[in-house]
Amino acid sequence: MITISVIVCTYNQERTISRTLDAIISQQCDVTFEVIIGEDCSTDNTRAICKDYAEKYSSIIRLMPKAPNKGIVDNYYDCVREAQGEYIMECGGDDEWCQGRIQLCYDTIKSNPDVVQVFTQMYFRKDNTHEITEPDNNLFPFGLIKGADVIDGMMHQKSGQMALYAITRRSAIMDVMHKYPQFFTGRRYLTEDRQLIVLLATIGDFINLPDRTYYYTIDTSSITRGKLTKHLRYNKNMLRLTHDLAKAIGYRGSLLPYYTHTVLIMCRLILSKTLIKLFPFSHH
Repeated sequence: MITISVIVCTYNQERTISRTLDAIISQQCDVTFEVIIGEDCSTDNTRAICKDYAEKYSSIIRLMPKAPNKGIVDNYYDCVREAQGEYIMECGGDDEWCQGRIQLCYDTIKSNPDVVQVFTQMYFRKDNTHEITEPDNNLFPFGLIKGADVIDGMMHQKSGQMALYAITRRSAIMDVMHKYPQFFTGRRYLTEDRQLIVLLATIGDFINLPDRTYYYTIDTSSITRGKLTKHLRYNKNMLRLTHDLAKAIGYRGSLLPYYTHTVLIMCRLILSKTLIKLFPFSHH
């Protein structure tokens, strides 16, 4: 019987996917787990590497069938639907787990039956220099967090990465997927995690641990390398997603501060790109 299903969504990450998978399968723990790889029609060698791992570790790793590019939402939640574990964990194809992550997360959620999800902290690692930092931008206090407080925090998140969700009850995920199917399929949204956290917060509480159990890769691509459209599209998506979530759950708090902050970010991005074009010598 499988206790935990670890989902790894990956796309064009041939340089990092081996590191990711090695860190997962080497976890020392007293629970059974499987790894489900959602490889999203990469144009590089990522799928071949994943296939080698699935063949070498066939008792642990399952590679989802090859399919046309799905996007992050369908890729991730198709993996969730295939999962056999009681709990779900995830790892990006360019990220890396610290040893002991599975055991810590499992012990925490197992001993707190009313909790639907557990957060941990992370390290940041730059993809170009591999510089590692310990960010101090945790959105939530440590310990038990009521669902209503999680909703408020997510709806008013102003900057930085929130605590990384580490383990979730699969039954709770399936409950919100059934109740709010519009958030878990298609390409309307560019992220898979924000809607999950907010909707889970309508049915249960959370725990936020101070432990750093994850190396999160920071994409250092800048708007000077043609990424402006990508950044603007992401922020526009977050505005749409926040609006849709608030409507779906009947959220009554004010979203004006969040909207204002996000629009200002978009304006700064555009201004920065314009200044760099006018004064290219200022960016080195």
